[in-house]
Formats: sequence, C-alpha cells, structure tokens
Amino acid sequence: MEVNIIYPAELSKLIQSGEDIQIVDLREDYEIENDGNSKSLHIPMGELVSRLEELNSSGKVVFHCSSGNRSMNILKFLIMNGLYQENYYHLEGGFQEWNKYY
Repeated sequence: MEVNIIYPAELSKLIQSGEDIQIVDLREDYEIENDGNSKSLHIPMGELVSRLEELNSSGKVVFHCSSGNRSMNILKFLIMNGLYQENYYHLEGGFQEWNKYY
C-alpha cells in the first residue's frame, strides 16, 4: 500500500467545490505560533495515533506538517501498523506550499 498524495492546487479546488475534506495539521504548537495557523484540526504528530477517532471517516483526510516530511513519515507509520485508511492523504509540500494557495 502506498500513501495517497494530494497537491495544494488540487486541494484548493476540492475545498472550493465543497467536497467533504478534513485537514489535519501535525505541526507542534511552537510552529503554529511562528508560521501561522492553517485553520485545520491541530493534532501534533506525537498525539495522532491516540486521537485517530477525531478523524473524518467519510471524506478525505489531508495531513500536513511544515514541509511535508513528517506527514509522509507518520502516514507510512500508519500503513506499517495497519492504521492507514484509504481516505487519508499527504499534502505534498506541507504548510509552506499550502500557504501559497489558502
């Protein structure tokens, strides 16, 4: 199984079309204070496994961190541990790229 990937421009179009999407910000508190809030559900990466029940079970769930490295790594971890769902997506480029569109 491979991680689903979505690009910022594609995500922006899906949001504008009204598609059921939940965006999950995996950054730490200090990163949000420094870089700005993405107006997403904030779940620091280290808390994700214990908070999976907060995730949308019907629409797309798009995970991001600052640059995309941690979100890709945590999704690979979920795959390896049988916790990955087919509606989970990695935001390529993370908040740095997403911020250009949002």
